[in-house]
Amino acid sequence: MKKLKNKIAFVLLFILVSAMSQAKGLDPRFQILPLPQNIEILKGQGIAGSELGYIVSKGESKIPVLGTLLDALPRIEKQGAGITLSLSEQNTPESPEGYTLEITSRGVTIQSRGQAGLFYGCQTLEQLMEDSRDLRIPIPCLRMTDYPEISYRAVHFDTKHHLDRTEYYYRTIDKLARYKVNAIIWEVEDKLRYTRRPEVGAPNAISKQEMQAISRYAKERNIEISPLVQGLGHAGFILKRHWELRENPYSDWEFCPSDPRTYELQFDLYRDAMEAMPDGKYLHIGGDEITAIGIDERCKATGKTAFELQMIWLKKVCDFAVEHDRTPIFWDDMPLKYADLWWLLHRPLTDDEIRKNWNTSRLDEAIKMFPKNCIYMRWHYEDPTVLSHQMLLKWYHKNGLNVMGATAAATGETPFMPRNNSRAQYIKDFCKLVSQNQLKGILATAWDDASAHWETVMRGLIAQGEYSWHPDGRTVDEFIRAHARREFGLSGQQMEFLTEMEKQYGTTGKYICNEPMYAYEAVWQVQSGHPVFSGGPAGNRGKSSGADYGSLCGTPMRISELILLHWFDRKTGRFFSVLVIGFSLYI
Repeated sequence: MKKLKNKIAFVLLFILVSAMSQAKGLDPRFQILPLPQNIEILKGQGIAGSELGYIVSKGESKIPVLGTLLDALPRIEKQGAGITLSLSEQNTPESPEGYTLEITSRGVTIQSRGQAGLFYGCQTLEQLMEDSRDLRIPIPCLRMTDYPEISYRAVHFDTKHHLDRTEYYYRTIDKLARYKVNAIIWEVEDKLRYTRRPEVGAPNAISKQEMQAISRYAKERNIEISPLVQGLGHAGFILKRHWELRENPYSDWEFCPSDPRTYELQFDLYRDAMEAMPDGKYLHIGGDEITAIGIDERCKATGKTAFELQMIWLKKVCDFAVEHDRTPIFWDDMPLKYADLWWLLHRPLTDDEIRKNWNTSRLDEAIKMFPKNCIYMRWHYEDPTVLSHQMLLKWYHKNGLNVMGATAAATGETPFMPRNNSRAQYIKDFCKLVSQNQLKGILATAWDDASAHWETVMRGLIAQGEYSWHPDGRTVDEFIRAHARREFGLSGQQMEFLTEMEKQYGTTGKYICNEPMYAYEAVWQVQSGHPVFSGGPAGNRGKSSGADYGSLCGTPMRISELILLHWFDRKTGRFFSVLVIGFSLYI
């Protein structure tokens, strides 16, 4: 009897171990980014990436643009293990961007309902092959079912202050496509060489033909590019040339919405931008941060309120976009400020305080003025899960308005390395809300206000690829480790310096300074009457009047700006934060 019990226990243990073995996931040494939705490990010894000897397509499928390793393979079937691509509606995700990927010792098959899915399946396989090569391990036998939870996954190109060489944009598009970003909203302002209004374009502006070529290149990699041309506000790039259209003669910020010439000019710019980016389905019309509408005599004569004038402008430009087969996108802050709801979204309040002060009556009364042919871009760069933000999303849904989310890949104004380089947790949380509320998509902004190079915020852009594809996948710490492996072949610990750069440092009057030479230089500059940049809260700047006081390594001084420069010394392994002399940054 005892022997029988032992045999039963052994059998049960064997079954348990077998079950655990079968349930085992992908070897963590493989880091696929974005994280696939489902991976099933199959029996078999697997296959090394180097053993794959060809890639072919079957039926109506075409071989998409490939990564470095896959592109080196011949496009003809031969003996041995290879890769087969095909289109199928059987046992594939409903999304045309979804795919199934099956790997055995005999080879690889990738299936999808659309060409985009084959492209993304190949991107995933490329990453598996890279890890197999670099770590010298076989790719396990597996079956992967993968698809995006958000259909429109965009990042923001803001080139209003500077342009890079065009080849840099091509390389960046390659990287974004690798991480399954499928859209770009490109804010051009005067960096497009307008043909209808050539006076608006800057001397170094990119031509329409160059932009069309970039757009075609992106489309081949399943990225669509749509333009953002600021309208109503943020119009300095236009109104410095057209004083007659200013709402305030002393400011180049806003157009006068009551002058018909405003629309003639704006529509000319829109036409040029849409022609330059012919493959996008959207036209982002801006419309945010308006401060002084209704003060010009032309507007006063209408008898309309400032808010009514803004919404009249919005309807006219939305109708124009729709007439030209584009869906307009509009930043949504001005209606919220009109309704006195803006402060509820941006102050640290309890849920009870939010419920007590939440009142949409002004929005409800004005709902007839809200164009229904427009997408309202709900931008929120901090924690999107706060109650007020979720209540606002419900209001939009209740009133049948189309909404798209806008998070931030980076914030802050540090010229070299923004303190909040990556906002990964906020991106993850907002992507969850977009998926749960079935919004029209998500944009990760990367503002160029301080002309920080995109490489300083690239981890945030890649986080957008990760979480807009699979919001409930990795934790942020897991994403950081995956990013380190994919981009640099490093461990997450080796990338700690980048995480350190993303932190908010200090408060006004308390600064980090590891190198005395910089302290002495800063003191000399202050004594010489030059402005000094000093560390302060992220995104916080001191008064230009020099009214703020700070401490530089124990030396009291007046400061005019609050900026901290960070870098990592590879030789010593030390992280440095030092004060930067303001005048030297703006030569």
